[in-house]
Amino acid sequence: MTGAGYHLRTFGELRLSDAAGGAVACPERGLLILAYLSASGQKVVTRDKLATMVWPDREKSVAFKNLRSTLWRMQHLVTPAGAVLSATETEVALGPISCDVSGFEELDGSEESFRNGLSLWRDTFLSSADLPPGRYADWAMEKRRSFTEVLRSALIDVERRSADRPTLRAACAHLLELDPSDGAVREILQRVSHGQFLSIRTPSAATLQQAEFSEWGTQAGGSETVRLPRVALLPPAAFGSDPMLHAVSVAVIEDITIGLCSLRSMTVVAPYTAERIREAADKAAFLERHGVTYALDCRMSDQGLFTQLIFLPTDQIVWADRFSISPAGLVKQRQDIAYHVARAVTEQVETRQADHFDFVTHPEAYYAYLGGLRHLSGLGLPDVRRARRDFREALKYRQDFAPALSGIARTYVNEWLLTARGDNELLSTAERHVKDAIASNDHLPAAHREAGVVKLYQGDLDESLDSLDRAEQLGPHYADVLYSHADTLVHVARPAEALDKLGKALALNPLAPDAYLWSAAGASYFLGQYEDCIGFVQRMKDKTPADRIVAASWAMLGDRKKARQHRMRALKANPSFDLDKWLAVVPMKEQWQKDLYREGLKKAGF
Repeated sequence: MTGAGYHLRTFGELRLSDAAGGAVACPERGLLILAYLSASGQKVVTRDKLATMVWPDREKSVAFKNLRSTLWRMQHLVTPAGAVLSATETEVALGPISCDVSGFEELDGSEESFRNGLSLWRDTFLSSADLPPGRYADWAMEKRRSFTEVLRSALIDVERRSADRPTLRAACAHLLELDPSDGAVREILQRVSHGQFLSIRTPSAATLQQAEFSEWGTQAGGSETVRLPRVALLPPAAFGSDPMLHAVSVAVIEDITIGLCSLRSMTVVAPYTAERIREAADKAAFLERHGVTYALDCRMSDQGLFTQLIFLPTDQIVWADRFSISPAGLVKQRQDIAYHVARAVTEQVETRQADHFDFVTHPEAYYAYLGGLRHLSGLGLPDVRRARRDFREALKYRQDFAPALSGIARTYVNEWLLTARGDNELLSTAERHVKDAIASNDHLPAAHREAGVVKLYQGDLDESLDSLDRAEQLGPHYADVLYSHADTLVHVARPAEALDKLGKALALNPLAPDAYLWSAAGASYFLGQYEDCIGFVQRMKDKTPADRIVAASWAMLGDRKKARQHRMRALKANPSFDLDKWLAVVPMKEQWQKDLYREGLKKAGF
């Protein structure tokens, strides 16, 4: 590569490129050395300092050996003006290499230089690098703080003469994401946004006394930014919608994001970061990495803009709504949607500060609980038992953690269903955990939901519906509650109502667990819609639990061969299945349901 010029990128991806822009093979620790020499202002550094900074967890002799090896592997990086790195027995010096840091530090007050600086800064200095702990990581954090101060000063300077309001708003949103208490930046945001978007309100004292919140922050040594709820409004994905209307919906969400930045009760992920989260392959990991507590998930389709606010620590939908968007009256629609969504997000975040406080003081319990939820998305016994282990792990961190207690109850109910032996001890164990969950938190929708499910399989259908009504009142947008309510409606001979409620649950949770589809299959069977029953099962990831009802459906359709195939699969998974015993324990309000199910299973050969 002799004769090539080299450029080091430090904001965002840490990358060395040649004159043609192609990536240059270089050890990661070598790139960290180049970054330090380029950004620290020290073009010459002792070997001792570099070795202990870049390899802090190694013996000094090993660290020196690693440094020598890294420098040797970088010896091919040579330009006509000299090597990119040169070294003596005691020092390492930076050679002729350009770096994006110099471009950032050369902000001259012009709009163009500010735009370029903002573009670099919002990718964050060394954000993708695996920073060595200790002195190097501390230095990188200090550089990030200094770069932020440079950008903030540039914003204050350029705002007086800039007409580029979108860039100024984007910069304000990013800076307030880091420090929502920055009054000077908030005033700039209000000026460039043509006035304040939302009236600033104090969090409700009824849910959490501000003094208590401040006391926790003082004890934990955290700043205001750390302990405030963090909200990400993800720009809507488009599914078959009009491109113009989709563009309007994107603008609406950006309007709301900018408006929420003016509030002191939360921190808001800037639109640029939110867009990257939307594009991420693993959104959940990205949200966790950015410390997001609430995510506003949006989807645009021909039916309009669908929005749902998710409390991520429990994966619970706390609010949802759908808004019509049409070419006629776009300006008014944009204002109305922005107002209603911003108001809903603000109210939910501020009235649920107790939930957020609970999360930040018991994060391990929540993470273990979420692990259990992921396992519960499957319907196999191994998944159920793994979920139970995770829920019990959560209880080690907090014994009265109601979400984990209700989760354990669900695992016992699922085991009762999957084993199909009518084991009442499983339901009794589930009931004990449900009672503990409700005693711990009577306002938790999941706890009342599990109470309804337990009562269903214990045969108390009226009490089951009462519990599920209560759960739906507490969580009207909670998809799991709607699913369980629908499942009980199937058992009380109201399958059409059940399918309608399941449709709402599937709209809230398009990537639904198999249980939703299994319940929809049951509702379809009792409506005599056997093809639909089979179709719902075909959409399940693990179809094994539904083999019995598929066998019955094929039998009712007159296809004995396919019915027999599914009967054999069902008996292979559960060879001890006894039809009469199972029908004796499965709660069904009307005898015609048992007769119809028995008829199908008998025709299938059970």
